[in-house]
Amino acid sequence: MALLVNIDNGGTFTDICVSDGTRLFHAKSTTTPHDLTQCFIDVLRRAARDVYGDEDLAQIIRDTDYLRYSTTSATNAIVERKGTPVALLVERGEEDSVYGAVAALGDDTLWRAMVPERPVSLAVATDGSLDEPELTRAINQLLSVGVQRLVVALRTPAAENAVKDVLLERYPRHLLGAIPFLVSHELVDDPDDARRTITAVVNSYLHPGMEHFLYGAENICKQNHLRRPLLIFRNDGDSARVAKTTALKTWGSGPRGGLEGAIAYARLYGADTLIAMDIGGTTTDLSVVCDRRATLLPYGDVGSMVTSFPLPDLHSFGLGGSSVIQVLDGRIVIGPDSVGAAPGPACFGRGGSSATLTDALLLAGVIDPKQYLGGELALDAARAEQAIDTHVGKPLGLDTGQAVGVTIDAFAAQVGARLVAALKAAGRAPQDAVLLAFGGGGPMIVSAIAEAAGIRRVIVPHLAEVFSAFGIGFSNIAHVYQVVLHGDGVDTDALRADLESSARRDMYGEGVDPEQCSYDFSLWSVVDGRVREQPLAAGADVKVNGAGTRLTLNALYRLPSFALTADDGASTGAASATGTTAIRLEDGRPVEVAVYSDAALEPGREIAGPALLRGPYLTCLIRKDWKLRVTANGDLSLEGMPS
Repeated sequence: MALLVNIDNGGTFTDICVSDGTRLFHAKSTTTPHDLTQCFIDVLRRAARDVYGDEDLAQIIRDTDYLRYSTTSATNAIVERKGTPVALLVERGEEDSVYGAVAALGDDTLWRAMVPERPVSLAVATDGSLDEPELTRAINQLLSVGVQRLVVALRTPAAENAVKDVLLERYPRHLLGAIPFLVSHELVDDPDDARRTITAVVNSYLHPGMEHFLYGAENICKQNHLRRPLLIFRNDGDSARVAKTTALKTWGSGPRGGLEGAIAYARLYGADTLIAMDIGGTTTDLSVVCDRRATLLPYGDVGSMVTSFPLPDLHSFGLGGSSVIQVLDGRIVIGPDSVGAAPGPACFGRGGSSATLTDALLLAGVIDPKQYLGGELALDAARAEQAIDTHVGKPLGLDTGQAVGVTIDAFAAQVGARLVAALKAAGRAPQDAVLLAFGGGGPMIVSAIAEAAGIRRVIVPHLAEVFSAFGIGFSNIAHVYQVVLHGDGVDTDALRADLESSARRDMYGEGVDPEQCSYDFSLWSVVDGRVREQPLAAGADVKVNGAGTRLTLNALYRLPSFALTADDGASTGAASATGTTAIRLEDGRPVEVAVYSDAALEPGREIAGPALLRGPYLTCLIRKDWKLRVTANGDLSLEGMPS
């Protein structure tokens, strides 16, 4: 059995999606932040139980053709300031400003966490040469205060190479006392000294933790005889083996998985404007897909840092199912703090006492306490009620039902406002957009969120609860190579030959036949703050379009991906309800609504709201004046008809 396996490690849950070519399996496991290797193993075992009937870790790994993996580890290291601090070597006179980077950041705690000590400087001659005794004294000074990593950030490659030569000669890597170092120009070719330095510092800060964890995951795969190297899904939308992955490229890779799935769905449903909304336990991540392509920022932000690498225009907010809810100055405030999976919402019964959306949805009757997380986590309504009453009801003078209602409405309004802002920034109108709702919390109250944003059409993928893991399945093995062009007279034929030679060598290192790969050249430039890539045919003249124009090579080996079924719009009549239940809607008063099982819905079936769709992982509340139809792909298509 040849399996395709995708794993997305999030802040609260770790998700898996498995295909054997004809069937799709999916599962979730709580993330174990103290040891991310454990949740990697746990979720594989849960998937094995669905595929084989027992939790055979060795067999599912042995049967896997490609295992693609994204992790929240880099994101957590940035947010929690838990990377490895670095020492910084700059040119004389830049110790305090760092080429203007420090002034731009202001009083930034992330920078101080990454570079806790004042940078050490060197005098660099105009020809790039250095005073070697001065360099040796500087390195010894750094080593004497316990520096673990060094970033060399000088203005020219020649000067940095001179430092590299001395470091390799005086502190060779085979010695125990060797200091790990990173040369900024080797990481990225960016003429902006401040941006290049920040990029190198962030990457070095993340590198040790990512290296330790990802090689740990790869060792598990090797021990259980994975057929091919573990592939790490990156924030540029493609994958590569651990040894060929830059630490910085793993930052935000989970949301990018959802974006890859969103692009596929924009093409499937012909949506010119699609806004993807991923509501997880910790955050809500939004991205706008315009004309069925991702919008790329040329210099993406990592925390408060502007880096040299392009990143998709993703917006992440501290609004999730586990976000702390409280009342401040008479209004409901949600997040950004989160209780995560441990201790989790009060209803988890793990010691948490804060109010969360999950607690409110349980008390509203939306969440089935016996089916949460596939029935493996029983929820405690009494604890949820105590949390909602304490943190929302009493401060606002409301009973439990009213507190539940205003909590859900507040969450929907706040997310709806974020949707409108993201669409406005992309130059698109809500009434013209399709909302793609996924993540564990995305579909639950999606019709309320859509109403708050003025959006009339919603798609809930049939694998909404693991959609980021599903989206990783549209990635390929790829590497991007870039060289900044400094004028029209550059010998681009020689540059192309050098880039393609490097690409072929690296693709061979990925374990694929370089002759089976595609090698596409383009000119990369920035237009109106967005990335523009112009395909470049063989032998074509190259015209530099402003400073920072780059000759780009994209080397790609296409991997198998999941198949999608085009929708024909057909209707086969009303779906059959499995029963009724009482839920609390806008005013918090209980209303009896029909309940439907997601597993029993077939393509073409329709449901009119108010109604509740429930399953082991998927829950979707359909408000009054909304209707639902199951598409040919098994997705839920909701249309609002406000009265």
